[in-house]
Amino acid sequence: MAHRLSELSTIIFDLGEVIVDLDTQAVLKEFYQLTGIEGSILKERLVNTSYLFEYETGQIDGEAFVQGMNEVLGTNIGFEDFKHAWNLMVKDIPVNRLEFIKELQKSHQILILSNTNYMHEEKFEQIMMERVGQTMIDFADVAYYSHHIGYRKPNHDIYEFVIEQNNLDPQKALFLDDREDNILAAKAVGLKAEQVLFPDQIFEILKND
Repeated sequence: MAHRLSELSTIIFDLGEVIVDLDTQAVLKEFYQLTGIEGSILKERLVNTSYLFEYETGQIDGEAFVQGMNEVLGTNIGFEDFKHAWNLMVKDIPVNRLEFIKELQKSHQILILSNTNYMHEEKFEQIMMERVGQTMIDFADVAYYSHHIGYRKPNHDIYEFVIEQNNLDPQKALFLDDREDNILAAKAVGLKAEQVLFPDQIFEILKND
């Protein structure tokens, strides 16, 4: 569904699969080489663990996260090897999306709201410097990363926090995310929200009048 830019004052972007291209299969392939654990079982163990929640809400650091994940996987992967495999998730950041967002900044408040972590932040900022010589925050008024603020989507408190911090009118703010559960949660607190289902769909969703 397209949204008229003239009816919006704020646009809130997720990162993964909205601004940043991800590569889950590359992560699973590399961890398979490290662990011998295949496909769906590996993915479930990597994602469905309290260690990931704690890492993405800043409750534990990278060393504790890797140690915890080794316990979950029954492995003894070194920190640098784990970090390399983990960061394969962050594939690329197309410059045309950044240019589009930079243009939107001239007329709209731009916020970023992402479930992420210290390793991935380091990786996508490295790519940002390689692509455009700027950081992600240069393309937003404020960036809210889960590991910095202690909240995580799709819990309602993260959306309420952003609304309160920016004194937003939810009906003039549009949230873009690739996950349905995050979209439903945003709508539940009153935000306009649209699911991004394929690369570069943001160009179709955000229309000039």
